[in-house]
Amino acid sequence: MLIEPRDPIVARDGRPFSSNPGARARSLPFPLPQTIAGAVRTRIGLSRGLSFPGAAQQVRQIGIRGPLLAERGQEGWRLLAPAPADALLLGQGEASFLYRLVPLSLGKGIETNLPEGLHPVGIPNPDNKSKPLAVPRFWHWTSFERWLLEPPAKAEQKGKDLGHDGPQGEVRTHLKLSPETQTAEEGFLFQTSGLEFTFARQDARQKPLLSSARRLALALWVEDAPKGVFPLAGERRLAFWLNETIPPPQPPAALLQRLVQHQAARVIFLTPAAFRAGYLPENRALQGARIEAAALGRATVASGWDLEQHRPKPSRRLVPAGSVYFVRFAGWSESRIREWLDGIWMQNLSDEPQDRLDGYGLAVVGSWTGALAKLEV
Repeated sequence: MLIEPRDPIVARDGRPFSSNPGARARSLPFPLPQTIAGAVRTRIGLSRGLSFPGAAQQVRQIGIRGPLLAERGQEGWRLLAPAPADALLLGQGEASFLYRLVPLSLGKGIETNLPEGLHPVGIPNPDNKSKPLAVPRFWHWTSFERWLLEPPAKAEQKGKDLGHDGPQGEVRTHLKLSPETQTAEEGFLFQTSGLEFTFARQDARQKPLLSSARRLALALWVEDAPKGVFPLAGERRLAFWLNETIPPPQPPAALLQRLVQHQAARVIFLTPAAFRAGYLPENRALQGARIEAAALGRATVASGWDLEQHRPKPSRRLVPAGSVYFVRFAGWSESRIREWLDGIWMQNLSDEPQDRLDGYGLAVVGSWTGALAKLEV
């Protein structure tokens, strides 16, 4: 299903928001899966006549996959994926190049503080003349799918052709009114920051193009969610729960053949993932495939409010969306790799069952040759 926010939504982080003068309610750059799962379960529960918090345990068994970002185009809604962590955009003069980060084999005398057997990830031949450029936070699915199928080590690429940065930040300043005078009380100013999903595109001079608006939505896969208008996230701002849907993407046609040929793969997380041991899954494996290396972004911190227990949830550090794990099969048959691919593609892979129901750890698979590149220094 698709959820298109009517108003800028406030997907809060864990920082406290009080009535103190100058207080700010900050929104995360993108809603966490648990936020959307909570809204979906509330919507389904109310439609079934359930009451809360008594029905909290019952509706927790409703699982979701997502959310991902979707954009409305001329041919309908299309998916976007978070930028993969193994992509690096470097600029040199007027040109920009997209580099593929790969597991490295270090020479003698070079050591890391990684766990034993885990390889670092980087560029085998660093270019000191280039400078890093910003990679769009969200990639069009066509660009992302090409990246899944063994992209070149280096290719000329404009960042704007890959995708864009998704919802825009919007800040509102509020004040407190005196009930007696209906005027603002001195010192009682506060701000909320939200995510705007519908906004005007900009031209090359960063000026809005009023004739062309960008419409974004949240795509997720869940059964029996009612449609209509319903609040979403903080401050009960409204969103359209649309009748339109996007089918889950399927693996590229040539992917299985490459996995069998190389006996290796990349697992890319589309939503943050939660593992008991931090950034590494239990037994350092994903569905039995041994993890050889990982390209990760900065940890995502998740917290929230426990409606049933009436207390804050403990903060957790999650593997961020876009993280890439390089895995090896070690002599698996084609049928076993096909079964592994079916169990990974567009499935939630977090360690705890409740985290999987909440949408954490949605994954897809890309190819990897399995070879370690030699670092040249």
